[in-house]
Amino acid sequence: MQANDINLTVLNTLIAVFETREFTAAADELKISQSTVSKRIAGLETVFGKALFIRRTKGELQPTDAGRSLYADATQLIQMWNTTVYHMTEKNFQKTPFTLLLSHTASSTLLPQLIRGLKSQLDTTNFSMRTMNSDHIISSVVNKSAHMGIIEKPITTDLVNLKILCEDQLVLAGDITGVTQTTREDMKPNSPHNSSSANEKSQLAMDGMKKRKTSNPVHSGVWLVRESGSGVRYFTDLFLQSEGISPENIVELDSNEKIKAVLSAGIGCTVMSQNSVPAGVTTRKLGTPFIRNFYAVTPKSGLNPAQHEIADTIVSLLQA
Repeated sequence: MQANDINLTVLNTLIAVFETREFTAAADELKISQSTVSKRIAGLETVFGKALFIRRTKGELQPTDAGRSLYADATQLIQMWNTTVYHMTEKNFQKTPFTLLLSHTASSTLLPQLIRGLKSQLDTTNFSMRTMNSDHIISSVVNKSAHMGIIEKPITTDLVNLKILCEDQLVLAGDITGVTQTTREDMKPNSPHNSSSANEKSQLAMDGMKKRKTSNPVHSGVWLVRESGSGVRYFTDLFLQSEGISPENIVELDSNEKIKAVLSAGIGCTVMSQNSVPAGVTTRKLGTPFIRNFYAVTPKSGLNPAQHEIADTIVSLLQA
């Protein structure tokens, strides 16, 4: 392969390999053979005289600095070309498909505001909105089975675009008898602010845990928790660690609605969004480290101009 042989097909192969981190997964996505994928990547490495990926065990690939740089340029070139094709192609008045995935808390607290703000887009857009946990949302956006996601836990990845949206105060809700009442200044109720990222807030909580974890009390009440991969489960685990609490009885539930139903029956306690707590359920604010952000995630490539515009509109609605 020479530089003049590099075309959009080859660049799309690079993008697929970078985003899936596997030749096999990239081949499945592109519906070509694994050997073809390997040959195209090897050709790019020959042209530029640099390794683009480091081959690790079990077929996993780690991008090199050269690979990251070429991926960034390739996604821009592909996006420019897709935009050109979009504007040059007759639309035939077809509605734009847009799949939005929301975390459970985002669905219950942000969805009404979103649909109200998107009413003007309904004539030109076919919206599909579904609920799943944060980890599944990220996976779906990375593999381009969704155009956008709204999640509720901090992530570090170069596979998606990430934008901070609005804040959300977490509280301890339900039967909190026996749960340690902290008196640390940084755990008192605080007004929302925009000065700290969710990662910084999480680190504050972990630092606090190290300073005051002198015992490991057992709480004999019933703790209601979400499944692993959920945003609120991330913060529940963080709270339990920061307070040094070892729950004796844990019930794992796969939706906020189930947790709310159990709380409404007067059973158990949980960490959840203040905006999701059922009427009449006792709450206690958890302070600054547990004021989290919602995040918008979009794929690095693959959205057409209309879909980019919809995503920007959603971000604007939720940052207001």
